[in-house]
Parts: sequence; C-alpha cells; structure tokens
Amino acid sequence: MNEQEAAAALHEIHNLRRSCTVERHLAALDDLTAMLEQCAATPGSYLWFAGD
Repeated sequence: MNEQEAAAALHEIHNLRRSCTVERHLAALDDLTAMLEQCAATPGSYLWFAGD
C-alpha cells in the first residue's frame, strides 16, 4: 500500500483497537500502526505484506 492508503488504514486501526480485547492482537495492532505511520509520513513509500 502507498502512503495515502496507509493513512486511510490508520483510521481503521483506531476503530479495530476499540473492539479488540486480546493482548497479543493489540500488540500486533501497535506494530502495524508504527509501520503505517512511517509509511504515511514518507511520500513515495510503500508498505508490502508477504504471506497470508
């Protein structure tokens, strides 16, 4: 995803956090948030996902 898509995904992450109660899932959302923030703040960047 590019920086615009990463910025949009950040809004969705905040909504997901409200409904998440499992600590390891919250930790994964924290990690994803950090990567999305870095991508959103860097014009021309992409965040790639590999796997399922």
